[in-house]
Amino acid sequence: MNDPKSLPSLPLLEVLPSRVRRNYRGGALLDIWTGMGTGSDGDRPEDWIASTVSAVNPGLPPEAGEGLTRVRGPQGKETTLASQIAVSPSHYLGDAHIQQHGCELGFLAKLLDSAMRLHVQAHPTSAFAQAHLASRYGKMETYVILDVRPGCDPCLLLGFQRAPSPEEWRRIVVEQDKAAMHRCFDPIPVRVGEVWHVPGGLPHAIGAGVLMLEVMEPSDWVVRCEFEREGIVVPPEGRFMGKPVDFCMHIFDYRSYSSDEIARKCRREPRLLHLSSSMEENQLIGPEQTGCFAVRSLHVSGRSRISGHGKLLLLLATEGEGYIETKECEIPLRRASRWIVPAATEEVVLAPRPGTSLDVIACFPGASETPLTVSTQLL
Repeated sequence: MNDPKSLPSLPLLEVLPSRVRRNYRGGALLDIWTGMGTGSDGDRPEDWIASTVSAVNPGLPPEAGEGLTRVRGPQGKETTLASQIAVSPSHYLGDAHIQQHGCELGFLAKLLDSAMRLHVQAHPTSAFAQAHLASRYGKMETYVILDVRPGCDPCLLLGFQRAPSPEEWRRIVVEQDKAAMHRCFDPIPVRVGEVWHVPGGLPHAIGAGVLMLEVMEPSDWVVRCEFEREGIVVPPEGRFMGKPVDFCMHIFDYRSYSSDEIARKCRREPRLLHLSSSMEENQLIGPEQTGCFAVRSLHVSGRSRISGHGKLLLLLATEGEGYIETKECEIPLRRASRWIVPAATEEVVLAPRPGTSLDVIACFPGASETPLTVSTQLL
């Protein structure tokens, strides 16, 4: 096979680092996991690997194009995923997607590494956003836990375990009564390999030491309930979506959930979609959770064909080494390799190195139960 860099036009898009500033510290484990960066924590703890929307960073100096995923496209040109899609929407997104969703990607995927517990926050549901924010999307989130820092007890704060009344929650947030706020939550332990679904309205915070793939509705709507953590202050313009505090109090789910109830509600168990001698494909996030996107895990033990069936695919290698093959080229894969497969690319082959296996997470827009795995003869 040819070296992809020697080809005049690559049928896939290589996803380049697109680090984004956030109001928490992190990034060292992300550097180590990807093999890129200095291995130190800073203010860019996230890598937006599938985004066509800009990041919102109130209080920080504007940075052109921040949050827009950068890719290496045909002829080796570096550009943004949004720009590349705009050049040929049907090629990248597919006609069916455009008819239903327009030229928007329909989801946002990022790698996130927290060196500290994040500020308690919540996001609106899509129904709330459509009714009150003139937005198609809220911000339902999903987490795939990839790694944890040594010595950490990884956890989430998720949902109220002891729910306050709306009036009391407003007081807690406005007065920044941290002791009362923290009494509303119990830490929910998480482990590598787990998948969590965070519906809009649930207050939450990602704990320290967690590296995850986060896939979500493509917005940056957020109500931040804690204004300061470990010396990092959320500026006033970054707290309430530019809305009055009373307006924002309506987005919260004020029910009490025990830790066990939250696990049953929000932790997702993989569901088998395809099993063969060369591939196991599981649904991690599907139509039961959202109509915006799907997340699949692919355990590849031999040469296997996959197809997006007319949908754009984001492929992220998480373990092992191998190749992604098209009719034109063979591209090496290792942990943290990430590629966009256009909707017009009918199929690709995933192949581990001989005698090994390869783990890949696939994300794509829209809801589907159809396996990506193709069971017919190989290319």
